[in-house]
Amino acid sequence: GGANAPPPVPVSSLKKDIAGRCDVTMKIPANARVSEPYWHRKGEEGRYTFDADAPFGLPYRPTTFYGEVTLGFPGAPGGPAVEEVFGAVAVQYRYSGDIFSGEKRTELLVVPALSVRVSPEVAIIPASSLRPAAPVAPIATGRGGRRGAPPAAAPATPSPLPAAGGETREVRVTIVNDVPGASDSTVSLDLPQGWTSTPAQQPLKLARPDESQTLRFIVKPPLGTKAGEYPVRAVVKYGDATYDRGFQVIEYPHIRRQHIYDAAVTTIKVIDVNTVPNLTIGYIMGVGDQVPPAIEQLGAKVEMITPDDLAWGNLSRFDAIVTGVRAYERRADLRANNARLLEYVNNGGALIVQYNKFEFNDAQYGPYPAKVSNDRVTDENAPVKIAYENTPLVNAPNRINDDTWKGWVQERGLYFLGADHDSRYKDILEMADTFEYNQGVKKGALVQAQYGKGQWVYVGLGLWRELPAGVDGSYQLLANLIALGKTSKLQPPR
Repeated sequence: GGANAPPPVPVSSLKKDIAGRCDVTMKIPANARVSEPYWHRKGEEGRYTFDADAPFGLPYRPTTFYGEVTLGFPGAPGGPAVEEVFGAVAVQYRYSGDIFSGEKRTELLVVPALSVRVSPEVAIIPASSLRPAAPVAPIATGRGGRRGAPPAAAPATPSPLPAAGGETREVRVTIVNDVPGASDSTVSLDLPQGWTSTPAQQPLKLARPDESQTLRFIVKPPLGTKAGEYPVRAVVKYGDATYDRGFQVIEYPHIRRQHIYDAAVTTIKVIDVNTVPNLTIGYIMGVGDQVPPAIEQLGAKVEMITPDDLAWGNLSRFDAIVTGVRAYERRADLRANNARLLEYVNNGGALIVQYNKFEFNDAQYGPYPAKVSNDRVTDENAPVKIAYENTPLVNAPNRINDDTWKGWVQERGLYFLGADHDSRYKDILEMADTFEYNQGVKKGALVQAQYGKGQWVYVGLGLWRELPAGVDGSYQLLANLIALGKTSKLQPPR
């Protein structure tokens, strides 16, 4: 159907009890519109915009691919033949689903010749790592030079700033071939002014439909780059066309298959965050989160802690240990060997416990009596007050202030440590929701306790959600948390 419909395909005369058949070969026009929703959401906005040419109110734009059947009947004796056109029928593809859904059908979905996606969605670079190295001025020694000669330069001393070259980040570009045969293209990155990528571009050959390949680029900002957001876009050139979008397949038993598109863009954020160098952090993964890559982007080394490490490994090599989201629910080895972590803290280590649900209350996993509560603050803009300032946790290497809490997404945090905890726990923060049905000041979002020579911290703040979103303040908090093992020895909490 439509303007590019093929000519009618004739069928021989229909005969009684014999099915007639039309075998039609269709070709999708090169200028066909890509199949995607006619409603669009920009970023995290709470509203959608609509294509002006779409029939508003329908769940999806109607297909442009349909067929018509024309039947011819003999007319009255000696009269003209009569033709009757049956209504347009959408062209559908039939395929088998799972054992529960049986046969499934979908209308034709037009996709780009090449689908392009990038990762990570957000990458972080501390602004301090992009500062040019300060030149070392000659220093007069007062000795060893002849009379009247310029003073001899002192040996150069190591600069506390990073060597020339600055930080780099890896950007991965995945390309999927959606043409019937092979494709031969070129992949590059569209970079901000002065930025470079290694390599500058890469050739790509895909031999068959649905084949994909992931290419790696090392992106480098120039020294002196100021704090801010810098978009990096992947561009694939195939013939005379350019492709820079990829799609995600959305399909459930109760809805038709649809494709949701995203631009092949990653955001590199240069943020003002101070870090303590040469940290080695142990991480105990729980249900899965993106906190370890965030720690690495702050310049620290991350090692995943295995069940064997928890049972008998040397934990003292870690400057801090972080448990992942709901780790006490997921990791039986963590519950079994929790005493080893408390021993690590008692000997001078720093243990950072991200939020857990009520499984945490099955035993005393903290150093002193405490239970996880259902307290949460769901307004991402709720005011935050620092209730206990005499700790490096809010002072070093970053000073936590009102700016730390700007730009948060979805919520402040959840499953705070209950307010009836042991008095040796210190509530660092206080906050209150602005909603009618969650009134009252909530504590327990960030709680610190000294245990022996070390520090135990509970984090109900949703850092696991804020870090992948690139929220500046979450990285300042994370930098302070992972540095606590060192900063608390220089300035113990009071």
